[in-house]
Amino acid sequence: MKRTRVLIIDDEKENVRYLTTILEENGFDDIYSAFDGEEGLAKVAEVSPGLILLDLRMPKKSGIFVFNELKKLPEYKDIPVIILTGEGGFLKHLAELRDFHEDIESLGEKPTEEVLNRFIDSSPDAFLEKPIEPEALMAVIHDVLITLDEVVQKRCSQVNALRAKKIEGGVVFRGNPFDSSERSRCYLTAVAARMAAADAALPDGFAWRSSDNQNIPMTKADVLAFHTAMTDWIYANYKASWDHKASIQALTAIESAEGYDIQKGWPENTLA
Repeated sequence: MKRTRVLIIDDEKENVRYLTTILEENGFDDIYSAFDGEEGLAKVAEVSPGLILLDLRMPKKSGIFVFNELKKLPEYKDIPVIILTGEGGFLKHLAELRDFHEDIESLGEKPTEEVLNRFIDSSPDAFLEKPIEPEALMAVIHDVLITLDEVVQKRCSQVNALRAKKIEGGVVFRGNPFDSSERSRCYLTAVAARMAAADAALPDGFAWRSSDNQNIPMTKADVLAFHTAMTDWIYANYKASWDHKASIQALTAIESAEGYDIQKGWPENTLA
């Protein structure tokens, strides 16, 4: 999450101090404040914030007016805005005074954010009702300010974790389930390497233990085929993870990276 310049627009000075303290405790040090809507609009032009925390009910110009004005202007419309309000009841009363062709009882059941959407021209980046909990505030700020690089890194880490889970999840060879953990793979590689020697032979009655605790008889040819199939399967899993990460790294939007399906395109665990 990038640390950016923050503008708090709230007419309650105690709220501003409280929010400032939370931000400072979480690494933000470039913080400005305004105490009414008019001052808030002027401060946006003055300091060019990277994030705005906006109260709704303020003197001179309301937060609703400020939000709608910001979203009309090309130079400000992309600034993330988190709306903070304790005025859910006020908004519902205001909505009832306007003609929305909806009965009062159903309106009273609607969430404050849904009622707010009747007054603003586009949705805020986030919405929180007061009283604001520090953890909740920082969670929505993180979601708003997270960068594409962070999302890409997170998704690539998830691909790596999925690859490891698939590789360790077991395989089926010639109808029998086998362990595919790193320990088992190393043992199989050691046996196959020994068998690759022209004069090597397996003991009479040699068997490989299946993951359901059965002794599966194997010839030298079986062991070498099992090792080859396992090696190819491991490579296929790595190839799938490389392809996924390359695709994720080529994305240019956070929404695309977050919505990318990392479950597709992996090899089946049946080797032969």
